[in-house]
Amino acid sequence: MSRKLGILGGMGPLATVEFMQKIISRTPAHNDQQHIPMLVSNNPQIPDRTAYLISNGEDPYPALKQGMEQLQQAGAECIVMPCNTAHYWYTRLSNSCNVHTISIIDSVVDEAKHRRYRTVGLLATTATMMAGMYQTKLAQQQINAIETTDSEQQAIMNGIYAVKAGNVEHGKQLMQPVFEAMLNRGAEAVIFGCTEIPVALAKQTISQPQHCLDSLDILAEQCVHWAQADTPELVA
Repeated sequence: MSRKLGILGGMGPLATVEFMQKIISRTPAHNDQQHIPMLVSNNPQIPDRTAYLISNGEDPYPALKQGMEQLQQAGAECIVMPCNTAHYWYTRLSNSCNVHTISIIDSVVDEAKHRRYRTVGLLATTATMMAGMYQTKLAQQQINAIETTDSEQQAIMNGIYAVKAGNVEHGKQLMQPVFEAMLNRGAEAVIFGCTEIPVALAKQTISQPQHCLDSLDILAEQCVHWAQADTPELVA
């Protein structure tokens, strides 16, 4: 493994660490040298993406762009963002850099298509939901998206911020009922479209893998594929 993977993280820090662990666990390595070199920008000071998109908060784009530039200057050959909401700026960011990038949104939708799902539930930040980032891509693949009710969405947001604050158990208590409601409403699987969600619902990804589309895990798998490919461009 010689290709250096750049991770634009800190959104939030716990999700970034979980993402790195998923990459390590998915890498077929027998010693240190066979693991993927990772350059990590773990910057929790990047302005809140949801706050900007729904309530006129500070624009995170300059900090995101600076992070991308720093990773590129440090030698990253592929850059990924383990944050779904930050993908509102993905096209703009990827067009501004000179290295390969992998979209977490595209990776999840491709996995849903690969599994031949026709209806999936969607759990994400309010900003990701309102921007339609997943809904648009899913519709292009003729996959129906079940969205949260207002009360469910509030529970998801409270759960996300609980995880960001380090209270993973409380996050789980808030999110698990919404996950189960999605399955009861006909979802074949549920997209964990915010990287705090798989942290809180880790047991679900283990006990019910067929019902979970874990955005962190799916992106990690794509990173391993990229690192092992003869040419990075062969990996979506």
